[in-house]
Amino acid sequence: MKFITAFFTKLYQYATAFIVIGAPLFFVPKTGFNPDVTYYITMITLVAIALVSYVISALITRSWHSLSRLEFISYFAFSFAVVLSVIFSKNQQVTLFGDVFDQSSAVAMLSLPAIMYLVRTLPEKMRAKLKLVLIGLLSLSAFTFVSALIYKGEITNYAKQLFTGFSNPISFAVYIGIFAVATMFYVFKGALPKKHKVWIAITSVLFFAWAIALTSQDSVRPNFTSTALVGKKVLTHEGIFGIGSGNFTRAWQLYRPQEVITSQYFGYDFAQGSSTMSTLFVTVGIVGLLAFIALILSALYSTFISYRQNPSGREHFILGLLVSVLGYFVIVSWLVPLSYAMLVVWMVVSGLGLAKARLNEYHPSRRISFIMVPLAVLLLVNVVVTVNKVRAFSLYNKAQAVAGKEDIAPYIAKAISIYPYDGFYRVQVEYYIQANRNLVAAPATNQDELKKQYLENAQKAVDAGLASVKINPDNYQNYVSLGRSYELAVPFDKEAAFNSAKKSYEEAVKLYPENPYLYIMLARLEASAGTKDGVRLQLTEAIKKKNNFADALYLMSQLKASDNDIDGALNYAIEAVKSAPNDPLVYIQAGLLLYGKKDYQNAVFALKKALELDQNNANVAYFLALTLRDGGRPDLAKQIGDELLRRNPGNADLQAFLDSLNPKAEQVAPKTQKAKK
Repeated sequence: MKFITAFFTKLYQYATAFIVIGAPLFFVPKTGFNPDVTYYITMITLVAIALVSYVISALITRSWHSLSRLEFISYFAFSFAVVLSVIFSKNQQVTLFGDVFDQSSAVAMLSLPAIMYLVRTLPEKMRAKLKLVLIGLLSLSAFTFVSALIYKGEITNYAKQLFTGFSNPISFAVYIGIFAVATMFYVFKGALPKKHKVWIAITSVLFFAWAIALTSQDSVRPNFTSTALVGKKVLTHEGIFGIGSGNFTRAWQLYRPQEVITSQYFGYDFAQGSSTMSTLFVTVGIVGLLAFIALILSALYSTFISYRQNPSGREHFILGLLVSVLGYFVIVSWLVPLSYAMLVVWMVVSGLGLAKARLNEYHPSRRISFIMVPLAVLLLVNVVVTVNKVRAFSLYNKAQAVAGKEDIAPYIAKAISIYPYDGFYRVQVEYYIQANRNLVAAPATNQDELKKQYLENAQKAVDAGLASVKINPDNYQNYVSLGRSYELAVPFDKEAAFNSAKKSYEEAVKLYPENPYLYIMLARLEASAGTKDGVRLQLTEAIKKKNNFADALYLMSQLKASDNDIDGALNYAIEAVKSAPNDPLVYIQAGLLLYGKKDYQNAVFALKKALELDQNNANVAYFLALTLRDGGRPDLAKQIGDELLRRNPGNADLQAFLDSLNPKAEQVAPKTQKAKK
């Protein structure tokens, strides 16, 4: 029994040590690590190994590392808040384990206090060594990161942002860093040898240089106002426990502000808010946010208490650096979203600052077991789930690599058998849609056999779509896939397939009511059934959701033209041009409508612009030449016509067009047969 206890004790200690050492290494550029996937999988696995080993050891000895009352309450409160966010979420499985490799899932959030706890329970000698190693690694990370930025010539861009005021996270972080270093020199004046002070200055400056550069690698994200509005609606509609860990995207789809829809970012489905703290407000609710703040405050308070008990020169030195690092994370967590990697570093530093002799002794109290035992089981289950995810996605990646060379269906089917991810089923739907397209495009064969194969593919697509919805009924993309699968059967079972497809798209709209693309899909479905009123209704709704939505404006222009409402069609086409100035299709539509109104000057302008954007489009060139001819510029029309004829030798329509440019030739009516590319 002693051997078993010693084994699991050593296992948890060394696994935890790897977490401490590994955390900063994932920030070093050009290491080959993928911070979004590899880091998460590695760290979450190490945490599971460490915590399970620790729990086994503690259960055998019936002793647990103690927590102060304040720490226990904060640990329990945060864990309880995360669990409640899972219970009250619409899809517990996805919320708990995440969608794919989700770094903001409930398991990922619950691992954070576990990391803090495991680090603080390490033996004092090991902990002291790891502190020095951590300082060295952070310094190395900082130096490497800054060197890479200088090499790329990007450091000047960040330097310019230092003087933009407190509203800028980068400048704010710099000010906090300077303040932390100045405070350390003031507080510890005369208490440390000169070499320790120099080391504090170097490591602090390097850390902040690294951290500032890291957080400045900013991705597009909602601003604070938008996130706060989403959080307010979540609080109203979902309750005080939030919409569920890892479900910020779901909240954004349901409650994003109207002004975002009309902006250039309307198509973004953000996975996080303006900052870590604002994201927590949305996902785990106000209870979870307050519990997380309490967790951090308890760590800071216990840190100062523990260092007051045993002040020494080296401990003061380490404390000074830890305070500056923790200060940075506390401030920046309110300004920008921190990655899982940075959150782990935060928990590691907090854990190293926590434990001193009084708080690091074994006690017979088992209250901590109420948190750690179920968490250990949950993390162990997550490891199994993650392993299956990795196996399944390796097959999916292989399918992507061989696509076009061999049949990918067996790879996707095998991936689904290992891990039934809804995204794999959506791939299956697209596979069978493309298979039917290939059947239709193939040379004529036995029609009965063709129909049989087509319907078999359509049924398989429907089955895959239904499976995706069953796995995750809160993902609107699954209903879109299901709708597309039903559309395959419309030519053979028009009414039933049409109704099923329409119902699927309408379910997608319920989940993402502000997405104008969904109304476009409904409009195209109505068009396939020949119901103009239905098309008009859906396009109107799309434009209502986003009044500058070029796709809807373009289709509405075509609808108006089909109704012989040329003026109305032209108005929508002009609005489409304003909304999508780099889309050649909208210029073509506007140009043809202007030609119909004999506004040749503006028609030439529109068609020239379309040709600039799509230089190899022979059809646009033909219509441009036609417009130039009728607008009184036969010389320019002939130049374009000659070039088209050179590219399409023997084209009778082009030859007739060129003949019409000859004043002595009999005038012929404009040909509208399109030139071939």
